[in-house]
Amino acid sequence: MVTVLFWGYNFVSVKLVYQQVTPAALALVRYLAMWALLHLVCAVLKRPVKVDTSDRAKVWAAGLVSMGVYMIFFLEGMRRTTAPEGAILLSTTPLLTYIFSLIAKIEEPKPLAMAGTVVAFGGVTAVILGGVKATGNGSLLGNALVFTGAVVWALSTMQMRPLLAKYEALPLFTASMPGALLVLLPFGLRDSMAVAWSSLTPQTWINLIQITVGSGTIAFVCFYLGVKQVGPAMATRYQFFVPIFAAFVAWLVLGQTLNVVQWIGIAVVISGVFLTSYARFAGSKPRAAA
Repeated sequence: MVTVLFWGYNFVSVKLVYQQVTPAALALVRYLAMWALLHLVCAVLKRPVKVDTSDRAKVWAAGLVSMGVYMIFFLEGMRRTTAPEGAILLSTTPLLTYIFSLIAKIEEPKPLAMAGTVVAFGGVTAVILGGVKATGNGSLLGNALVFTGAVVWALSTMQMRPLLAKYEALPLFTASMPGALLVLLPFGLRDSMAVAWSSLTPQTWINLIQITVGSGTIAFVCFYLGVKQVGPAMATRYQFFVPIFAAFVAWLVLGQTLNVVQWIGIAVVISGVFLTSYARFAGSKPRAAA
């Protein structure tokens, strides 16, 4: 549940930080801080951050996609959409991973999982179309960018899959970080230098720390430990609460709300994601499913 709280509030934190920091500056600063923190966590947990020389290019390529390209789409999309809508769209990542697994013939098609995928994307359509004419809701461009980020994250999961059979998740993720520098440095350097960091308000600093330390490091480590203890199927099911919590906090802090059609859509999305995940992992052993 710690992961749910951090990741759910992350969508609100991003919107609050944008009051003083641009998406490009946030992307680079968050990345550099996370890189250092993840190395520290690995050192404390005694997980050596190293990969075979033959795998280094593949690991960095995965980092380029997961922490570089994905982050650009996500942060630019969140500038143009609302926190609840962003959370709902990003929750489709497990469905996209399943679709790509079918295309790559890594998984066998399961009728129940495929039905859940169709149901969930029907809910996504309701969320997007239900907010098109609603005042204060996300733009189609913003929603498209966030959804593209979900697609990119799913692709990065496919990149990581063969590597996870050889390395532990946390050290592997940390080792992949240098790859993202290739896109985040040119994307965020100028904006980062233009930010008047000394003039940031306490609210901005608190949310910046939350994005980097809470959502970016603590939540990931907790999720990693949860997967190790109870398996990915059970750990993933907790993530269904992320868009619900994000919607609640966005209403509480930002005054952003979903209309009736969108609330129906979020219920449909969560039901579809749950159905697909249950069908994919039913009967799987934790280690095999990982």
